[in-house]
Amino acid sequence: MKKYENLFKQTLTATVALLSFNSFVQAEPQSYTPAQLTELAGQWLEQQVDASSGELQINVTPLDNRIGDKYCVTAPQLSLSQDITQRQNTIQLRCSAEPGWLLYVPVRIDEIVRTVVMTQNITTGTLISADMLTTDSRERRFVRGSLVSDESLIIGAKSKKSLSLGQIITLQDLCLVCKGDVVTISVSDNGLQVAATGIAQHDGSLGDTISVLNRQSKRTISAEVTAVNRVSIKF
Repeated sequence: MKKYENLFKQTLTATVALLSFNSFVQAEPQSYTPAQLTELAGQWLEQQVDASSGELQINVTPLDNRIGDKYCVTAPQLSLSQDITQRQNTIQLRCSAEPGWLLYVPVRIDEIVRTVVMTQNITTGTLISADMLTTDSRERRFVRGSLVSDESLIIGAKSKKSLSLGQIITLQDLCLVCKGDVVTISVSDNGLQVAATGIAQHDGSLGDTISVLNRQSKRTISAEVTAVNRVSIKF
């Protein structure tokens, strides 16, 4: 009987020692260099953003190496200081275990869009041709106006101002229908399509409603600009 009691005590002692050793190993803090923490912040942010509206470019400002390595028993917790829709933001990295620490990583989120740009300089009133256009990737923040993603949409339009090489083109820069242009009027009434010609009384871009003088009836009507030198009326 004593033999079994000694065996039980030895087994219990070994088990306690093993548990103590495991606890010691698990409590060993993990070290993180500033470069590793920067990379961790960038990877985490990529998982948070929604790229459904287009390609997103994430720029993370590296942590200063002078802060030295950081240690934490648990994995660092990450969060944003502002709403994710903000272009300029800050990622917070926090170690909740004692002794804790808190770091801030500045980030910038830019939306990248495919848009039509100029391949040459042109002056006001220039008729847009295919050789003047190309499509390129640009940061959305540089665009003020309605983007043009399809070159064919604006071929034949006129520039309302001077445009330079590499400049992003918006619908506000062009008149798809210019005052005095002869336009095709499309009339839609219960599935019946009728076409007529008219004279534009105002400049107009895509979606604008302008006045058009019907050349046949001599009546002035309101119509929506649908393409270069084309307007539409719906009943």
